Amino acid sequence: MNIKPIQSKLRVNVLGTEQVAEIRAATLHVLEMVGVHFPSERALRIFTEHGADVDSEKQIVRLSPNLVLEAMSHAPRIYTLSGRAEGTDLTLDGTSSYFSTDGCGTETIDMETGEYRGSCKADVAMMAHVADYLSSVSYYWPIVSAQDYGRVAPLHELDDSFNNTVKHIQSATVIGEKLAHYSLRMAEVIAGSKENLRIRPPLSSLVCTIAPLGQDKNGIEGAMVFAEAGVPVGFMAMPNIGSTSPATMGGALVVGNAEVVSAMVLMQLVAPGAPVFHSLLASVMDPRSGDYIASMSEKYLCNAAAVQLAHDCGVPSLGGAFSVDCPEPASWQLGRDSVYTSLLTPLTGADMVEGLGLLRAATLLLPEQIIYDDEIYHTHRNLAEGIDTTPDKLALDVIGAVGPGGHFLGQKHTRRTIRDIWLPKLTHPDQTMDDQPSPDIRRRARATFERILAQHQPEPLPKDLQVELQSIMKTAESE
Repeated sequence: MNIKPIQSKLRVNVLGTEQVAEIRAATLHVLEMVGVHFPSERALRIFTEHGADVDSEKQIVRLSPNLVLEAMSHAPRIYTLSGRAEGTDLTLDGTSSYFSTDGCGTETIDMETGEYRGSCKADVAMMAHVADYLSSVSYYWPIVSAQDYGRVAPLHELDDSFNNTVKHIQSATVIGEKLAHYSLRMAEVIAGSKENLRIRPPLSSLVCTIAPLGQDKNGIEGAMVFAEAGVPVGFMAMPNIGSTSPATMGGALVVGNAEVVSAMVLMQLVAPGAPVFHSLLASVMDPRSGDYIASMSEKYLCNAAAVQLAHDCGVPSLGGAFSVDCPEPASWQLGRDSVYTSLLTPLTGADMVEGLGLLRAATLLLPEQIIYDDEIYHTHRNLAEGIDTTPDKLALDVIGAVGPGGHFLGQKHTRRTIRDIWLPKLTHPDQTMDDQPSPDIRRRARATFERILAQHQPEPLPKDLQVELQSIMKTAESE
């Protein structure tokens, strides 16, 4: 399987060691003195059983530092996300940054008509097909919602994801106990058994918290189901600076970190050793209008800082990239903002990074956008991997053989190593035989996308497994 994660030789920390400690202390203070809203009777009961300070009437949970640290000591730092083919396992150990598509958009620019419409299951399948081919995509988020299937849309998103890519699937839409149980049954079909699901999970889950300092009832109850099954589950805080968090980056990090940590603590109380991950993606309130702004330096810094907070908790991180405010492809704004989001997070050592393929703050799918993002990704992969100074790359013998005034083109070393240079095909397309100018960049991106759809064939899911998935979805629909 052609997966090329970013294995960065460079490291950037936007927070100093003392700053990480200050945010950790502030987070523990908020968890103990302010608390987090947990609108779930089961969650409140579990916290009470483990000695937390629980206000059942207000559904506020306060956690002592000792309880937090003891619970989090059981969370694994390293584990593996699996696909259904050789070469698709992703080990979250800090050595690689694995990128995914974004999700879960609600609108699509139709490939045939160019018109805006609600997204559907066929869009999920189409983008999984292309993501299966692209080496920039290590795992797949169902990129848009299957709005043609109502309340069971998340299961249909999984169905077309499992059917169109062999890569690991991570869902951000499976919310609530019932959907969680059905999705686990689907994942067991792919894994082969409950035991294999626990050892090599082909599915993981992401649940968003509710800013400020709250959890979603269905989200947290579904997350407990995943934790008990040994399926990795992560929590994403999305504080908006100035509205759902203080109007400072430090305050946003404290609020978001408290939300995520409190949820991870619950998972460890439910199932000690459950694989969890941490995510925090900030945004900014426009002080003139109250609008949501994603393309801001504060967001980029908070996204990068959140990776350090995750590792301070001793768990893998999910960073955010791409999916900025821009509603158009191939624009100056998109080029500017994608640089910061998709380069900073791997440089800080994010284990996972979501974001390829969507526009307009992760709400709009323009199918060929993922081709632009793929090219940006590989540019940053080369930057992050740095300069190789091993003997073969220093090439002293070749330099000696050519000498002053010579030329390196005729050397075997050149013919061998020149092939390792990655060429950005959108900005530097192959020359045409008739020397005619290449089509404009958007047409080239569309042509690449269509060629992948036509020529790449994902490894099909065996027929008997397809039938089992269909049966599970029919049962869910009837219920």
